[in-house]
Amino acid sequence: MNRVCRFLIIGLIGLFLIGTGSFAFAAPQNRNLFKQHIAFQNKHQPAENSLVRPTKRPNPAWRQNNRQNTAREAMQSGRIVSLSVIRSRVRQSFPGKIIDVRLLEPKRSNQSYIYKVKLLRTNGNLLVVRLNAANGQIVSVKGNK
Repeated sequence: MNRVCRFLIIGLIGLFLIGTGSFAFAAPQNRNLFKQHIAFQNKHQPAENSLVRPTKRPNPAWRQNNRQNTAREAMQSGRIVSLSVIRSRVRQSFPGKIIDVRLLEPKRSNQSYIYKVKLLRTNGNLLVVRLNAANGQIVSVKGNK
């Protein structure tokens, strides 16, 4: 029984290494074959919808950090108002609990930043309020007031 378990575990590890494409790193017995494998991988990148994971993808942590830096620079330069101003304006207009606030970046250079605020009213209704980030004016309100 003990030999069977070892055999199964080793087999599963081997299948995992082959399936992830790292079998060449596990046991590079033939250096020439290993170099050919790496050269083939570099020439033929897998498609986005294939089962094999693409080798190079953008780092989502970098993207999130870049968004934070962009928002901070926009606020410091005066292009947008601070989050505390937005929260106070929403509370003045609509009593309730603010659930989520997001800063939406403009898709074009001539558009302005938009704050999207989700608000839970005291009666249980959910409101989505969009505000112009440059001056704090309410652009649109969706939901039951």
